[in-house]
Amino acid sequence: MALSKEAKAKVDNVLGRLDKMAGFIQANHGKWSMDFETAKTLVNNLDIVADELEKLAYGQASLDRRQVEVVKQASGKTAEVITRNPDEPYMDTFKNPQQPVMTNADEPYMSAYADDQSSAVIHGKSEVNRPLTSH
Repeated sequence: MALSKEAKAKVDNVLGRLDKMAGFIQANHGKWSMDFETAKTLVNNLDIVADELEKLAYGQASLDRRQVEVVKQASGKTAEVITRNPDEPYMDTFKNPQQPVMTNADEPYMSAYADDQSSAVIHGKSEVNRPLTSH
């Protein structure tokens, strides 16, 4: 179901207002003596409402594309681990999935796997500044 131009404008306006409210809470919760967890809960719930509205109006694909863009802007990368809890040390494994877990002293060639070529390819650019992959 395609939305009319007016309906899209209204949806975009509401999405923008929700985003501004979340930003306002993030910027001012300390001034209001609101603890971080309460502010975080409010902001997360506003984001959930915005995501649901976007899915209803534009479909899941729109939300997926926007979330990828948000991750790229925040980290300069795509779908790697963005945040992790301190009790999740195993998540460091995803920093470089190519890295050997264990090497022997007589295997100097294994150092070739020290950098993450999978990320280098995904995020890399050619000599003419074109992305190496479509991701």
